[in-house]
Amino acid sequence: MLLTELLAMPGLGLTPLLPTGPRDRRVTGVYTTDLPDPGRYLDGGELVLTSTTWYREPRDADVFVAALASAGAAALVAGSAAVRVLPGALADACERHGLPLLAVGDDVSYAALTETVLAALAGPVGRSPGAGLHRGLVASMASGAGAEGLVEVLARSTGVHCAVLSATGRPTAGAVPTVSGHHLRRSLRAAFAAGAFPSVQPLPGGGHLTFLPVQSPVAHRPPAGYLAAAGDHRDWAPGIADAAEEVCALLALEGVGRQERRRIEERLLRESVELLREGRTEPAAGRLRSLGLDLDAPLAVGYVTTTGRPYGAELAAVVLEDVYEQIPGCSAPFTAPDGHLMFVPAADGDPSLCERLTEAARRLDPFLAHGWAAIGVSGPATGQEGLRRMLEEARQAQRVARLGTGAVRTAGPEALSSHLMLLAAVPDEVRLLYRERLIGVLERYDAEHHSDLVGTLSAFLDASGSWQRCARQLHIHVNTLRYRLRRVEQLTGHSLATLHDRVDFCLALGIR
Repeated sequence: MLLTELLAMPGLGLTPLLPTGPRDRRVTGVYTTDLPDPGRYLDGGELVLTSTTWYREPRDADVFVAALASAGAAALVAGSAAVRVLPGALADACERHGLPLLAVGDDVSYAALTETVLAALAGPVGRSPGAGLHRGLVASMASGAGAEGLVEVLARSTGVHCAVLSATGRPTAGAVPTVSGHHLRRSLRAAFAAGAFPSVQPLPGGGHLTFLPVQSPVAHRPPAGYLAAAGDHRDWAPGIADAAEEVCALLALEGVGRQERRRIEERLLRESVELLREGRTEPAAGRLRSLGLDLDAPLAVGYVTTTGRPYGAELAAVVLEDVYEQIPGCSAPFTAPDGHLMFVPAADGDPSLCERLTEAARRLDPFLAHGWAAIGVSGPATGQEGLRRMLEEARQAQRVARLGTGAVRTAGPEALSSHLMLLAAVPDEVRLLYRERLIGVLERYDAEHHSDLVGTLSAFLDASGSWQRCARQLHIHVNTLRYRLRRVEQLTGHSLATLHDRVDFCLALGIR
């Protein structure tokens, strides 16, 4: 392609920085460099991209530009992000050697510029992407541009805009114009429910989104994320679906790298927890400090257990990883004997950890349809002894949370002073036997007579035994309330007139 054609391409924001210079040069490729003398690596016709970090004095500019001109480079694109202001000597050198000097828009990465040029050289942009797109995607990943760079390259080359979502549906990179994060999450939930990918979901205002999965590097877990692409993949031009799947494959490859880096950290974290439980706080603290955890600043522990099909306990790690990606300075999630946990920087009275974990778990509601997530969070603490207390607090809070109802159940350190703490310490079979002996007869009576004695009893205890207040809340007459509760007493053999029996009822109702 001609340099004039490149300058005319929309979206790149390429601007000539010199008033003169040949514009009819042919561009045959792209080369990114910050070498002070890159001439020997050029074949001629390249659009050379540089951040000018090689520049120290005016002579450096002359050496650099002379090397490009001698090798037959088509033009130089100079970025100022790393140096703030382009050196004036660079423009002078380009003018002396007759090399066109261009600037690029601040919103255009070198990865996207590279891919656009390569795709244009390979074929019409926005139609069937060719080998140029593949090279651009790989170059973007190699440059460290990450997910943002990949979706930018894909959008500029094919016209298909994409957003990258976390495993729980939280937008992490890119965007689909006119589609909000709320609509992305809601459409992904529908895709979860459908259970098959690629999944095409309609948008409220018209149009569609295609969801493609990003493979998890860990077995038996849901996808590590999703690519939400504008349109129906069945209507895309040939090759675009393959390009979108390649983006997913590169994102998965990046996930494999992260997982490998975490393996050592997870082993050290598990060893630290075992040492803390054995009372060996000094070696445990040394391991945690080597991982960058500041034991002199407040830390909290998040403890999560999940059940349900098809991913079961592994969803706990997904919930914690979602928070790990949002909060700087926390440890990686790692497995414990009965769940997954994570150390997180915290401050007194800071509820953000519990809120973030709850929000992440709720986004996984479709996967928790036949199970639940129990989230326990400790209070903040510092020092080695504080670590032991945090671990026990979080573990016990998680056990209390399991007694709750609904798909997402939470408990914080305040739950440890509740009677639920005592219930959580009792074996499941003992709790269920206790509840059955006291409440089971009422449940069977309700089922047979279509009544609500259990609900009435619960409302009466919630009203602290106030007949008038309970009757108002239930919208019934006080005499009706008295009749129902007399029936409760007859069936159970317990009296609501005594505090001890009321405590028995209250404990039994707290068991699910």
